[in-house]
Amino acid sequence: MDTDDFRKRLGEIFKKPVALLTLAAVFLLIVGVGTYASLKKEITLQDEDKKIVVTTFKSTVKDLLEEKGIKLKKEDVVTPSLDTSLKKGMKVTIKRAVPITICVGGKAKDIYTAASNVKEVLQQNSITLGPQDKVNMSLDTPVFKYMYIDVTKVTEKIVTQEVDIPYQTETVKNDNMERGQVRVVQQGEVGKKQIVMKVTYENGKEVAKNIIEEKIIKNPINQIVHVGTLGIFTTSRGETFRYREVRTMVATAYDSSEGSTGKKPGDPDYGITATGIKATRGVIAVDPRVIPLGTKLYVEGYGFG
Repeated sequence: MDTDDFRKRLGEIFKKPVALLTLAAVFLLIVGVGTYASLKKEITLQDEDKKIVVTTFKSTVKDLLEEKGIKLKKEDVVTPSLDTSLKKGMKVTIKRAVPITICVGGKAKDIYTAASNVKEVLQQNSITLGPQDKVNMSLDTPVFKYMYIDVTKVTEKIVTQEVDIPYQTETVKNDNMERGQVRVVQQGEVGKKQIVMKVTYENGKEVAKNIIEEKIIKNPINQIVHVGTLGIFTTSRGETFRYREVRTMVATAYDSSEGSTGKKPGDPDYGITATGIKATRGVIAVDPRVIPLGTKLYVEGYGFG
């Protein structure tokens, strides 16, 4: 059949109404099948540990989830994003947010998060860790339901203080003052010391204090107090005198004889005591290991010596 015959036959066919309708229907069917095939998409949907393959004609991820009645929290993470256009063979993953508690600086709050680990949780909540801050678990710890993340805020401060140095009191016995008398002969003065400390705070509360440096600004001046040691004694005759010490002893009488002194009359040292003075009333022999020679004494029942 040549070209002219084919055109002639084709013209005869198009002149018949039934033939025209048939051709149109076939054409529409072909177009419809093609369109259907192009719009139909097979999508893998992974919702945590649940995985299904679905068929949809929807255009975006959001439309697909709405079509399948899948509800989302605002903290849930969908990959790819909700406004992403669907393509054949695409995989849509939903990571569900879990409830956890974050405590920062002693203030706790409950949140939902789909973060993978502690570090991501802190980043998502704009929590910046200082160089001394403490976290109760490793930053790469995986997030789990109801976990408790405690961030202790640690700060250090250099503090300078000036403190008093107390003075000491020196007590001096004064043999020229009556017993019971007290006299301040030098007033005490407190000193001053500068202390530089590093103070550590956790969540605003002081937990440690370390001295870095100490410097004496002013030394203290000791207070000097004189205390009297002289006693007051009144004799049976009403005489009053001061004394330094009382001793209870046995008194023995001596004279200038050879029996008492070891010297005979006519000897140059006869009647002369160890102090070089003549033995007479008021001269009392003592053991110099106990009472120094020349000490003024009062012997009750005898008098002064």
